[in-house]
Amino acid sequence: MRLFWRVVLTTTFMIAGGYHTNEAAGFQYNAGIGYDFLSQEYFLDSAAQSGVDSVLTDWSLRTDYLDDVKGILSFTVLPLNDRRLAFTTRYEQTSDFFRLKFIGDARANLGDSRLDLNGELDWRHRHDGEASFGDSYVYGYSRAKLAVPLNESVKSIFEVRGEFVQFDSVTTTSYNYYRVGGKIGLEKFFENFSFGDIKAKFQTRQAPDSSAMNYVNFGAEGTYFGFYTGGDIDLYANVERKDYNLLDGRNDFWRFELEGRNKVRLKERYFTSQEIDFEYMVYDPNDPVNLDYYILELTLLAGFESPAFTIGVGPEVEALHEAKDDFMVSGDYFEVGGKVDVDVVSGSRLFVSAESVLGYRDLKDNDDLITDYTYERVNLIGNTEIFKGLRFNVLFSAEWEWHTIATNDNKIFLVSSSLTYGM
Repeated sequence: MRLFWRVVLTTTFMIAGGYHTNEAAGFQYNAGIGYDFLSQEYFLDSAAQSGVDSVLTDWSLRTDYLDDVKGILSFTVLPLNDRRLAFTTRYEQTSDFFRLKFIGDARANLGDSRLDLNGELDWRHRHDGEASFGDSYVYGYSRAKLAVPLNESVKSIFEVRGEFVQFDSVTTTSYNYYRVGGKIGLEKFFENFSFGDIKAKFQTRQAPDSSAMNYVNFGAEGTYFGFYTGGDIDLYANVERKDYNLLDGRNDFWRFELEGRNKVRLKERYFTSQEIDFEYMVYDPNDPVNLDYYILELTLLAGFESPAFTIGVGPEVEALHEAKDDFMVSGDYFEVGGKVDVDVVSGSRLFVSAESVLGYRDLKDNDDLITDYTYERVNLIGNTEIFKGLRFNVLFSAEWEWHTIATNDNKIFLVSSSLTYGM
């Protein structure tokens, strides 16, 4: 505990101006404090807990998964003073945990080709309190990407990556593994600043302590971002196969994803936006547990935009359909809601992006534990410079569910924030 508060006091001193840096030497730092919070609350029927003769009313059960104040120190060294080479060390500490991360980034021109390298090593350890499985681990990641131009607008892409995780204690939910893979494909730039790519990909995971967690994953993906007269469009498509090392094809699947957005600019800074998000999962026919399903989400927004402020309002619908199974309750649902998107930007001093959706989910099948409900979902990301070098960042997400049976109500909150000073 004393070490924790020493870190907090040191970072507070640095924020107040007690620490200086020399940017000309290619050295930067950030220091500050942060707060993370994750909580879920749901409601239970007292009769289910205490018997039908209970005189208690309905009561709520709340679990705080995360509630931490942390000290933050971060140092970045730029040996070449132009960000072609960068090394960052980041240290975070709460009253129970510390986390040390090393990050390296490098890029080099090899004739007309470009090579990008990046990697990180992340060590998290519980230093106080009662330890539980998964608390302490070492994680590593590395990637190398080579872009070779074929002509003025087309590049061939070769990418390899690898990662590993090593836990102090291994369980069925926290297991050691290593994963390697790569991508190969083409990228093309168009005259109107549009961009597109298509890549084949492959990946395999091996878990020494649990061969059931091993898999081979392969597929293809493509993206496109383009401008046209009066608007822009961006698309992402992915098809992949994942094959686990299990009998009867259990958990093996094909997945197809499509995400798209089309924004049409109208006169006097008004716009309309159409969005689609589609996922289709097809499991092995012999899989005894999983059911094929698809999820389709459609959003239509109309709004106003200026250089500093954008707001969009409109309906959003989502549907889930599962393959029929006579032995399981259907998970099918249809939901409809009203969505509000707001973005505020003021140079590098202020950025806020927020969305709110109020709607209703109608389930195909209801029972005592799963019922139709009204929901409210809020997401916010914010970053502001209070004065030169002092920044505040926040991520907030929350969801409320009000069910037709009140004892099924649920709410969840997530907050991650930091106040840092850096040069």
